[in-house]
Amino acid sequence: METLTATVVDATGTVIGSSITIENGLVVEIGPPHGQGALCAPFFFPGFVDLHCHGGGGVSFPDDLDADDIDRGALTHHREGTTHLVASLVSAVDPIPAIRALAEACERGTFIGIHLEGPYISPSKAGAQNPAAIRPIDLDELRAWLSEGRGWIKTMTLAPERENASRAAELLLENGAIPSWGHTNASSEQTTSAISSAVETAGHRPAQTATHLFNAMPGLNHRQPGPVREFLHAAKRGDLVVEIIGDGIHVATDLVADLLTYLDHPTEPGAALVTDALACAGMPNGDYVLGGMAVTMIDGTATLTGTSTIAGGGTTLGRQVSQLLHAGVGADVLARATMLAPSRALNIAPPAPPTLLKPLTGALVDGESVRAWRDGFSYGN
Repeated sequence: METLTATVVDATGTVIGSSITIENGLVVEIGPPHGQGALCAPFFFPGFVDLHCHGGGGVSFPDDLDADDIDRGALTHHREGTTHLVASLVSAVDPIPAIRALAEACERGTFIGIHLEGPYISPSKAGAQNPAAIRPIDLDELRAWLSEGRGWIKTMTLAPERENASRAAELLLENGAIPSWGHTNASSEQTTSAISSAVETAGHRPAQTATHLFNAMPGLNHRQPGPVREFLHAAKRGDLVVEIIGDGIHVATDLVADLLTYLDHPTEPGAALVTDALACAGMPNGDYVLGGMAVTMIDGTATLTGTSTIAGGGTTLGRQVSQLLHAGVGADVLARATMLAPSRALNIAPPAPPTLLKPLTGALVDGESVRAWRDGFSYGN
């Protein structure tokens, strides 16, 4: 028997307990909240939802298609509290083999869905993606990919300025997926038009996300605000959820904290933390791969080899939450950004809080460390 002394929060950030006692992996007692539900470290989160992840543990989901490899890559995130993981691909000449492999992984419970990051993006905002694979939108091609995905493709990054972008968004929504606007050089007007069209097609909010806000898009300019302003406004009014990579490398930690607070809401938060993690997540510095492109991680920063172009992330959501707690972001805000907001985006139920006589799942996090459980099994981090 073990008692975890921690502030226990649910997906809304509400304090539901002050401790959890477990025996053989089962929750046998949940201590009542202290006082008025004061937020004191460490914190227990029921589990994190990552909308955007390319790999981990040395495994790249777009490149390593063996079932055991894929599961090993996902385990890097599971063992640090991510309970709901979306596997991300990148622009590829032929993504079908990877779509098939990841759909099979979804069916065995490794992932909750697939994210296609490209290839219908702006060539001028390719980031770390293969320029040779980026191409105009082909609706027949997209239909074929959705068919191969067998319902598991849940989101796709599109540049709003590409011809037929709104039609592609309609096709995604008709097939149970959502558009994620990004890797874009769009104007304010093009961005607003795409967002409005998706809301009208979906008939509900949020109808879409924005792929890693600030990264692979024009910066905010006082004369030509561009897409960042429109994404923020759409997220504030509830039409969209913005992804923010909270590793302190892609976006300054102070700005991440500002945006999480600005877009926070008790029931309709507009910002979701994501990892954009690569194979190097949970691994030492060294050489890796993303969609056939060589990547090198040095001091925790992954770039296209021989360049300064950031290629993706090297963290888990658990590590981001720990870092942001240390930076002073409230656990309630982080609960909503890692559970409620991404669940809203995908229209799924958020991770459930601990329940008596049920196996424990979730993560114990403070500003220094992460320890996770999944279905009663402790990873013992």
